[in-house]
Amino acid sequence: MKINIYLLLLIFSVSSIGVNAQPKQDNPLNQLKLDGVAAVVGDEIILDSDIERDYVQAKMQGYQVENECDFLENILIDKLLLTKAKEDTLVIVTNDLVERQVDNTIQRFLTQGSEREILDYFGYNTMPEFRQELRGIMRDQAYAQRKQELITQGLDATPEEVRLFYEKFKDELPDIPEEVELSHIVLAPEIFPENEQKVIDELMMHKSDVEQGSSFATKAILYSQDPGSSGNGGLIQNVKRGQMVPEFDAVVFNLQEGEISEPFKTDFGYHIALLEKRRGQELDVRHILIQLKPTAEELALTRQKADSIILQIETGELTFKEAAFRYSIDKYTKFNAGKLMDQNTGEDKMDRSKLPTKTLMSIAGLSDGDISEPFEDEFDRKAVMRIIKLERTIPEHKINLETDYARLKNLTISTKRQETVMNWVAEQIDDTFFSIDSDYEHCDFRLNWRKAD
Repeated sequence: MKINIYLLLLIFSVSSIGVNAQPKQDNPLNQLKLDGVAAVVGDEIILDSDIERDYVQAKMQGYQVENECDFLENILIDKLLLTKAKEDTLVIVTNDLVERQVDNTIQRFLTQGSEREILDYFGYNTMPEFRQELRGIMRDQAYAQRKQELITQGLDATPEEVRLFYEKFKDELPDIPEEVELSHIVLAPEIFPENEQKVIDELMMHKSDVEQGSSFATKAILYSQDPGSSGNGGLIQNVKRGQMVPEFDAVVFNLQEGEISEPFKTDFGYHIALLEKRRGQELDVRHILIQLKPTAEELALTRQKADSIILQIETGELTFKEAAFRYSIDKYTKFNAGKLMDQNTGEDKMDRSKLPTKTLMSIAGLSDGDISEPFEDEFDRKAVMRIIKLERTIPEHKINLETDYARLKNLTISTKRQETVMNWVAEQIDDTFFSIDSDYEHCDFRLNWRKAD
């Protein structure tokens, strides 16, 4: 029996998921029965099991939760946002965004335990199966989040509002653990032409085999290095223009049904694609991805380049900011001096204890302003060389206006956003189809969902 992870991804986005909990055969969650439908919001269904499992799991993790009604209402709000987002032409969610979120989520889980522990904890046999489940969840979350952004766009908080928020909640706000501010430079190894040609030749061989009768799907399962689709025979369904990277769109939207492309390159590596079905401007496509993996020699040359960059910074020939702009392949940070942000909070302060292992090891023993030795890492599913600068260390402390103004401002804005979203949801109830099972008649909801029954 699988644990429903939709709400858990929200609850445990910052905290440990506790993968060292008891194995699933001893997990009390497995004693929960699969009941019927708890509620329907538009086309979205909420199962009794969704509510029960999330409720029990939160209690097991030590969270203070009053009752299952709270979980049901949170899911009702989320499903309403999702329903309205799918109706909104301004809300666009790309496959590339979803895959990035899936990758980031799995990496965050892996800081808490091994791959096998993660799979056992959530009740999945293989990582492709788990990734497929996550993909649907992350897509729905992205839709709901984008809708919230549209509803709350332009909201801000004045210094006086931040001060009032702090004065009101300062006794309830948690202590801040030791944090660090980091910047980085990411270097991609230069792949020699002969190594790149080997990848092209391999894909040409697979294409020839398929044209002579081999199964493209079987080839994708055996050889594709795309973790998102290889387990499904390389199949990506319902592809619309703009959902994939431009290089992918440029090829697949010019194929005829049954046609296999020549090898083509994207940021992820080299592909061949088979157009399986065209429905107007929507495609079902199979593809095989072979990544460009650097050799030891190519990595060594990249390390030498990183050492040279560090020397230029230390001698004053370049600042770290200039080096990041000139050399880093991280397009999200290179224009901001390589400054790293916490993906959960959007702030540049990061909990040291929650850093990825390689990052944590790279800054061990560094003082503020120091630069790490170059180290091999993974970025956007590619092997890279990274350099980390420890900008500042913030010791553990009680949250306060002087040190944590940016965080308090974000909390103030977040509170205003919640109020705005709740008001918006309340206005949508009359115009949205709802059905809530009679088992939840006793629930004292914050919003008047009964009006829609």
